Amino acid sequence: MPRRRGTNHILDSFRHLNATRVVKESIRVLLLHPTHFHSISVFLFSPLSISLFISHFLTHHFPYLTPFTANLLRGYGPPPLLLELLLKASLRVIICFPSSITFLLLGKAATIQAVSDSYDGVGLDRRRILLRSGEAWFNLLQTSLCESIVVLCLWGVFAVSLATIPIILSACGLCSQIMGFQIVLGVLGVPFCLGFAYIVVLGNLAKVAAVLEPDCCGFKALVEANTVTVKNQQTALAMSLVGNIGFTIVEILFEVRVQRGFSFWEVSLLVSMYSFMLVFDTVMNVVFYFACKF
Repeated sequence: MPRRRGTNHILDSFRHLNATRVVKESIRVLLLHPTHFHSISVFLFSPLSISLFISHFLTHHFPYLTPFTANLLRGYGPPPLLLELLLKASLRVIICFPSSITFLLLGKAATIQAVSDSYDGVGLDRRRILLRSGEAWFNLLQTSLCESIVVLCLWGVFAVSLATIPIILSACGLCSQIMGFQIVLGVLGVPFCLGFAYIVVLGNLAKVAAVLEPDCCGFKALVEANTVTVKNQQTALAMSLVGNIGFTIVEILFEVRVQRGFSFWEVSLLVSMYSFMLVFDTVMNVVFYFACKF
């Protein structure tokens, strides 16, 4: 693929690609157009951040919801504590789902277009970016659906392994079911976590490909993302770790403020922080994609 006009700077500075360089370049891009990225953060990413805060609020102020359901399902699934955690996660997914497939995808498309225009030396125009984001939305939706299918398959294999292998080991008289469960969890836990993290990385980069590459979406975008990252997997995982640490810190602050009480300004600040992290994480993925691709 020919080199794009505006990528000379990033190619010259990334002779030795690493996560630190990606973070520095992402900050530079954000500082070039702070107003545009702030607008994307406020108008497109904030709905998801608000939905996430609402989910934390509901699980704290209506604590009987998940324990009640866990008690109903006790004896039909995993241990009560694990089941309660799964139910809390499910509640958050349900609450955040509408904004995840609308505003979140539009925000990612707008951010990707803004970074691309910046590297191409094209002036950022909000109206043009929004129109292109709308055109790319369906491609992003298809790609997100394919990513979800892969993630569900991975979880399914892991869950089936945890459910069946301990029983087989116990039936063969090798160990008890509890010990078998611990053995399987120890053996498969690390590969599962690495595989899950890598799929998330591929999903983020596949969304970039779905916006920037013509006729590239769904599983094709995931394959394209895998091709791009094959020589820089460690950098991609380290970059993902940086973003996840930021998201985790803000979510912990969500939980702390919900438990101790909060004011309108505190909620606004936390929502802004999470929305900014969504912008920053997307910019990092675009920068990494450009560095590997062009």
